[in-house]
Amino acid sequence: MNCEGGPPQTPCTGPAVLRKRLGRNELCHCGSHRKYKRCCQVRDEARLREERGARLPAWFLDSTRKYHQFVKYSVHVYGLPHRLQSFIDSRRSPTIPTFDVVNSLFQAAVLRRPSINAVEGDLKTADFQRMLGLKPEPNVKAFSAEVISNVLDKLDLASLRDGVEDVIWTAERNKAFREGSYGTLRCVAIDGWEPFASYDRHCSHCLVRKVKRKNSSTGKVEETDQYYHRYAVALLLGPALDVVLDLEPVRNDEARRDAGEDARHEGELTASHRLIDRLHDTFGTFIDAFVLDALYANGPVMTKLDDYGYGGFIILKKNNNEPLREALALWEDDPPCRRLEEKDQRESIEFWDAPDLDTLKSYRGKVRVIRAVVTKKDGTRKTWCFGVVGKRAQKVGLRAALKLVRSRWHIENTAFNQWVQHWNLGRVYRHTPNALMAVLLLWSFAFNLLQLFVYRRLKRDRTPKDPCDTIINIVAQMFRDVGALLQPIPWRALADAAPG
Repeated sequence: MNCEGGPPQTPCTGPAVLRKRLGRNELCHCGSHRKYKRCCQVRDEARLREERGARLPAWFLDSTRKYHQFVKYSVHVYGLPHRLQSFIDSRRSPTIPTFDVVNSLFQAAVLRRPSINAVEGDLKTADFQRMLGLKPEPNVKAFSAEVISNVLDKLDLASLRDGVEDVIWTAERNKAFREGSYGTLRCVAIDGWEPFASYDRHCSHCLVRKVKRKNSSTGKVEETDQYYHRYAVALLLGPALDVVLDLEPVRNDEARRDAGEDARHEGELTASHRLIDRLHDTFGTFIDAFVLDALYANGPVMTKLDDYGYGGFIILKKNNNEPLREALALWEDDPPCRRLEEKDQRESIEFWDAPDLDTLKSYRGKVRVIRAVVTKKDGTRKTWCFGVVGKRAQKVGLRAALKLVRSRWHIENTAFNQWVQHWNLGRVYRHTPNALMAVLLLWSFAFNLLQLFVYRRLKRDRTPKDPCDTIINIVAQMFRDVGALLQPIPWRALADAAPG
């Protein structure tokens, strides 16, 4: 009998017989002809948790130090060794295992090491070597910065994306995203992010723009080339925590030619269309709606959201563009349709609501337009205008809709600002096309695990004014805790307890 109670099939022999990472949507290894996620996945992961727990030493399990707690949580709940083992590269017969290099990069991300050279220095210390599960040999590098760079150049990006996806699905099964939502919708913010720019260093996939710059020698203002990279980033928004779902680079002409497309530069919108397509393929109905800025207030984006069954909350800024122009004309002499006093936030809000507008010719559906004027206790006022598309999204109440639109700033504060200021992503670890994406995906993987650890495992409250402070303090404790490792962490034994 198979594990679903059907006719006899190849017997379930458990995770020990698995030779490769099974995707959630692949056929189960037990022979039931069902998808793995609907068959043996939950049971396999429960068995693996027990086996991994048995392989962690007692001194580590009994510790209450923050770094030890983070590793235990990541190993037991998210199968961290298995995830790291699934990240592969294209090197031939490497002398340094990919697992060790990727593990060093993951630890560098969590502890926020500023560069590959800094990691190379850490690899000479006994504490860092024990953290990687290596026999400590002080003042002897475990491997060099050149090895790390080579691995980043050849890391498989699809396997990194799979790792990010696996963490999200595991968190969903553990109900990590069900403790709070905006208007009962699970919403994703997409925005463009430009982490760094340079006048000298560049690669074949760099975007280029002309900027005016003062010549230090002559003192004259001159036009010069500036090289930069830009990404469309998708962040799952939540009152309790935010996590990264995916990233997509904005491509220059050479990158598009490498992908077999027309050789011309593209913009953020084109990259975001690809990102939305992949998010739909990967997460499907896990996502309910998108929260977008004014760049996305156009018919093609709204149509794509409709086609996928998603809602959209889109900022509207241009008074002369539809559908905002029509809404403003309707509201010209009208008083607010609703007034609210938010005592906790010390602000009052006035709402205007115009449903079922169809004046946007490039979009076949109807748009609900909302205006909210927020007045703070000190008298300062801010006006929010946004369009809402999608049947479920249009049913959201005025207060919830405004909260959702205002939460889009999480992608600026929790993600972009924090990544540049505290995760060192304003620096270039390795300036090649593959290495840049590999770093961003691997750092996103670490960022998500750390967010889940702080807000789920430690149950820390999220401070709206500065969500970074709590995590900064915990990371500082974790960095000190590395010096308290009594023996090497048995990563190899833990990885052997996972399918692979």
